[in-house]
Amino acid sequence: MKQALALFAIIVVFLNSCSQYAAPIGGKKDTLAPVLVVSTPINKQKNFKGKTVEVFFNEYIRVENANQKILITPEPETPFKVKIKPTSLRLSFDKPFKDSTTYTFNFTDAVKDVTENNPALSLKLVFSTGNTIDSLRVGGKVTDIQTGQPTLNTLVGLYIPNDTLTPTKSKPYYFTRTDTSGVFLLENVKDGRYRVFAFDDKNLNFILNPNTEKVAFLKGDLDLKANNDTLNLQLFSFYNTPPRSVRTQQMVNTYTYVFDRGIEKYSIRFNNPEDSIPSYFRTPTELTFFNAKATSDTIRVKISVTDSLKNTTELTQKFKFRTSTRRETPEPVTITARPTDNGDSDRNLEVVLEFSKPMKQITPDSVQLFSDSTNRIPLTPQDYRWEDNQTRFVLTRSTTARNNLILRLGRGAFISALNDSTARTELNYTIRDPEKYGVLTGRVNTSAKQFIVELLDENFKLVEKQLNNPTYRFVNIKPGRYRLRVIIDENGNGRWDSGNVTENRFPEPIFFFTNNKGIIPIKQNFDVNEDIDAF
Repeated sequence: MKQALALFAIIVVFLNSCSQYAAPIGGKKDTLAPVLVVSTPINKQKNFKGKTVEVFFNEYIRVENANQKILITPEPETPFKVKIKPTSLRLSFDKPFKDSTTYTFNFTDAVKDVTENNPALSLKLVFSTGNTIDSLRVGGKVTDIQTGQPTLNTLVGLYIPNDTLTPTKSKPYYFTRTDTSGVFLLENVKDGRYRVFAFDDKNLNFILNPNTEKVAFLKGDLDLKANNDTLNLQLFSFYNTPPRSVRTQQMVNTYTYVFDRGIEKYSIRFNNPEDSIPSYFRTPTELTFFNAKATSDTIRVKISVTDSLKNTTELTQKFKFRTSTRRETPEPVTITARPTDNGDSDRNLEVVLEFSKPMKQITPDSVQLFSDSTNRIPLTPQDYRWEDNQTRFVLTRSTTARNNLILRLGRGAFISALNDSTARTELNYTIRDPEKYGVLTGRVNTSAKQFIVELLDENFKLVEKQLNNPTYRFVNIKPGRYRLRVIIDENGNGRWDSGNVTENRFPEPIFFFTNNKGIIPIKQNFDVNEDIDAF
């Protein structure tokens, strides 16, 4: 009897040890992904009537974010429940699938092995609840219109057309996501008419949020009767709501309204003209009023703001500056100069000084320009101008300097609206040697009458632009890597205008120089000639 019990205990221990999986120690690294062995239903099965889908693999698996990564088109009426077994994955649905419908389950990289996390890529299961399997496909590429670069993980959806269709409220009937090259492919699509939208579905809810997500669309319906792999979609920013103030910042000397997006232009109207005080946008989203009259009274204003997409709103506001309850150190006036100190300039000097506060007064004798260190160049009011509510000072002056230019700003050269002044500043510039720079010229091949040629750095930051110049020429370019793009300025306002999904209006077209991966290397003392097609 004791021997029988001992034998039984040994068998139990053995079976328990076999039921627990442990990764093998040592040996060759596993580089193979799990392989699908069998599935329920089987791939391309017709007349499937079940409510459970299960896939079986040749090794132990783990599953990551099944509800987000497993893409099912068309989307079932109810979400699935997940059950993970050592070598299989089961998806259970509360309701049956729609009749006479072809379903595609794309598992993306959700299924991986447990040893090295090798994903089972290209894992897809197709079945039909009817007598036929839909076989058409729709594919193409999605890029960002402002960079020309492909976009990753962008949702591309096919929608059933109707009078009330909008991607801001409706989910797509078929959908997929782009790969690292911006390429997408929808397979097993039923023939018919569809609307096509793409957006960068950041919150993964399959609904377009216009204020935070870029969008692209195909104008009109896609009449799908045969395979179409040539769709090119370009994402652009789109707002369908007016700008709004999201918070305020009350200080002793300033009061700031913070908006939910960048503002392009604005106007202020004070209920009482005697309350008028300076204001300006310190950043694209921050409108700041300055307490130039040291008032503690409530000020009432009407603020009209317009964003870059021409959405406008008018706000009726009242505010007051915070009362000082302790000794406070006011923020000093700061100056940002362009070109920066120790930069270079040609003999036709242009210096832009941007201030952190609106200025109310200049002391002309304290603004002095010297050539070649000692020769003072007289300045007159015709040599400078104010911009942006007296926050930007632009000095332009032709000189005969041979080696350098010095701009000296004495203490108190500028007095702000808050009665504090600028510190003593000196800006030194060497006269530019053209041989240390490059030149980029070329021709714009386009039938458009109005367009903008933009020189960008490698990171798409604007360096310089020219309007309506079919034989463009950029000079004095610092050596480096650059890009070139052309904006078709359809309305002739000198800037790019985005589109509007609600109005079915495309953004203004943008074309990029695409040779050599879009990069134009500029070397010192070299002239580069590159034509660009813009049609």
